[in-house]
Amino acid sequence: MIRFAAQLCAAALLFLLMGTAGAADEGKCTIATKGDSPTARACAKGGRAAAKKVMKDMVKQAKGGGQKFTCDGCHKDLDTYELTKTATEDFKKLEAAQKTK
Repeated sequence: MIRFAAQLCAAALLFLLMGTAGAADEGKCTIATKGDSPTARACAKGGRAAAKKVMKDMVKQAKGGGQKFTCDGCHKDLDTYELTKTATEDFKKLEAAQKTK
């Protein structure tokens, strides 16, 4: 009986640890991991949530300047943030739009 309880506890602990590791991966940046862009700095400091906030602010500022950018213009999938073929070039334009305020 004690052996069963110990095995049950070990299995529960393993399950909890695996769930925690998965949750941590959800917040980890996978795209803006290099460079000195505002997005890369936010990613390094606060993970995916911080990078998303910076990107939304950049898009908002560009729209305020009369330019049109959207999240799905650069990202094929807004869950994984997989990039479109033109994302790198479009990101350069978005960065440039920040400097022309």
